[in-house]
Amino acid sequence: MKPPDISEIIRLASNVSLLLPLAVYLSRFRYATTRVHIIGALIVVSGVCDLIGFVLREGQQSTAVLFNIYYALLFFLLTWFYYEILFLNTRRMVVWIGLAIYLQSLILVTIFVQSFLEYQTLMWVITAVIMIVYSIAYFLYSISTMPMPSLFGYTLMWINSGVLIYFCLNLFLFILGNYVLTRLEPQTSLLIWSFHNVNNIIKNVLFAVGIYFYRRKIVDFE
Repeated sequence: MKPPDISEIIRLASNVSLLLPLAVYLSRFRYATTRVHIIGALIVVSGVCDLIGFVLREGQQSTAVLFNIYYALLFFLLTWFYYEILFLNTRRMVVWIGLAIYLQSLILVTIFVQSFLEYQTLMWVITAVIMIVYSIAYFLYSISTMPMPSLFGYTLMWINSGVLIYFCLNLFLFILGNYVLTRLEPQTSLLIWSFHNVNNIIKNVLFAVGIYFYRRKIVDFE
C-alpha cells in the first residue's frame, strides 16, 4: 500500500483549517463590524479559491490565473481592513501610496515581466512587503495605545498577528516562487509549497481566535 503523501496531507489540512475561522465568523456574523466582515469576506474568498483550485488540479489545468486573482483580492481586502483599523482617521496618504505602488507594479510586471497567465510571484512579493509594513505599523500603534495585558484578548491584534506571521514566513518562498512552481519536479514543488500551507494553517487559527474574541459591545480603540 502506498504511504500517504505528506505534502497532500498538509494541503488538505490547510484547506480544512479554513472551516475553523469560517465557523467562528458565521457565529459572530449578525453583530460583526465592518472590519470583521472584511476578514470574513477574505475567508470566503479563500474557500472559493480552494474549491476552484481543486477542480483545476483534478482537470490537470494551470492554477496560475487563480493564484494571481486570489492574491490581488487578498491585497485589496487587507488594504481595506488596515484602512478601517489604522488609517481611517489619520495617515490616509499611506494607503494611497500603498495602492499606487501596487497598481503601478501590477501594470509594469504584467507588461514586462510576468503576464497574468503565469504565476506573478513578483506581485506576491510586493503584496507581502506592503502587508508586512501595514501589520508592523498596526502592532506598534497597538502597543503604544493599549495596555499590554488587554492585547491578548483583543480581536484585531490576533488577526493582525495572523497577517504578519503569514507574510513574513512566506516572503522568502514568494521570492523563490517562480522557480519552485515552474522549474522543479511537481513532487518537489508540492513539498516545498507545503511550507506555505503550514503558514496558512497558522493564519487561519489566528483569524479564528481573533474573531472568537469579538464581542457585540467591544469598543475598538482608535
